[in-house]
Amino acid sequence: MEFRKKATVVAVTCALSTLFILPVVKAESQPAPVVSAASDVTDMAQPAQTTQEVVAAAEAGVDDAMADVDQKAQHLVNKQKAVLLKAGRKDVRIMYGTALINAKPADSGWGDARVIAYQRAVMAAREKLLKQLYTEVSSEMLRENFRTNQLPQFSEEELQNQVRMDALLDVVVAVADTALDGRIEKMGIDSSAYKNANPSKRKVMMKKAFSKSTSRMSEGELSGTVVTKTYETTDSNGNTAVAVVLSTSNKMKNTLENLQLSKGNINPDPAKARMPIADYLEKNRGNLMYQYGLNLIYDEQGYPVLISFAQAGNDCNPVDYDECVDNREFAFIEAENDAYSHFAEAYNLVGKLQTSTTKGEEKIKDATITKTEEGMDTTEGTVSRIIKETRQLSEQRSSVKDLVGIQEEMRWTEKHPVTGREINGLVLTWHPVNEQSIRAFKSNKPEPQPQTQSPRQPSSAASVNQGAGMDTFDASDF
Repeated sequence: MEFRKKATVVAVTCALSTLFILPVVKAESQPAPVVSAASDVTDMAQPAQTTQEVVAAAEAGVDDAMADVDQKAQHLVNKQKAVLLKAGRKDVRIMYGTALINAKPADSGWGDARVIAYQRAVMAAREKLLKQLYTEVSSEMLRENFRTNQLPQFSEEELQNQVRMDALLDVVVAVADTALDGRIEKMGIDSSAYKNANPSKRKVMMKKAFSKSTSRMSEGELSGTVVTKTYETTDSNGNTAVAVVLSTSNKMKNTLENLQLSKGNINPDPAKARMPIADYLEKNRGNLMYQYGLNLIYDEQGYPVLISFAQAGNDCNPVDYDECVDNREFAFIEAENDAYSHFAEAYNLVGKLQTSTTKGEEKIKDATITKTEEGMDTTEGTVSRIIKETRQLSEQRSSVKDLVGIQEEMRWTEKHPVTGREINGLVLTWHPVNEQSIRAFKSNKPEPQPQTQSPRQPSSAASVNQGAGMDTFDASDF
């Protein structure tokens, strides 16, 4: 009985990702300025997407949901950039991100997977801005050529060790043959094949290899971005994808910073007056599930208002009423936390993106000699392969303190028009008059009297187009 005398060691290499900590930008303590509402913000038009638009996309029989939302978002961004370029505006940044919902409509967690997809799309859009702010790049190319005509050979020492090992193993096998067979078979190896295996030796005869590695790091401040449009498409295979368009500028960043430091001391601008916030939300209640993130709009007096939209899914069994009600309560907690995070991200957000890629090719010709009873058997083989490795780590962090005057404006529960899954949403608002009122309440002082203006009726441009959702981007806002 012969045994294979060559031991094989399988090494498992574990890769550890290095964690990095980003600095959080903190605004220095400054006296509260009086801000004029003349700083333009996003006009109050309608949600970035409407139910009619989503249903129409689903009924159109789209073959590729991801390609559809990408094409729509790209078309809108190109159109808006052309308008800005024509007006000589080069300071406005517009970018978009896409994401696929990683669940099928029949999955109970589809609603939460949908919210996560919107979050991933927002993060992807910000990463495009991050790459423009600051980037470090390094690369390395390697090429290796090798060839020999010397076939592998067993040395005298290897042959002598082979004879001694044969004698030793014959003794071991006689004692523990059954136990050894059991262990070998547990490893998925045929014990008879193992015993009959002949010793062999392999050698690389020729090698041609090439590889290029690139490492990239981007970092910077991402404060001041607002969502101006979203897209959502479910294709004929049940796949759903989303796209989010973000816009920002120095004007928008400065406006948000001034509002944060104002302590509510802001004068209204009657020229910017729109409808009351409550009326706006009620009018568009059925389309709020397509609003995500923070926007800056005007109320009926011309006061700027920060409005934050968030939502969460409900993974309950639809026929279990108690479970659905209980889960709904937790969904609103999740949505509220997410809505608060949008304020922190608008005021103070930094990001870091690390990417590394390696791509190459390898061609190897080897020869293997096997010792048999008849002598030495030589076999040769050639293998060609493409080598690819990609790794990316993205982090975006926000932190803010002393948020005063944020209140819940509305909460809603709706069924998704395509999948029928329950979505629970929440709307938070910050109003300068409310912050002044809360600060007066905390200090036990009389509330300041807000400046009143004659409300202006919304223009026709601000009406909701139920056929297709108008985006909230206006070049003058940035």
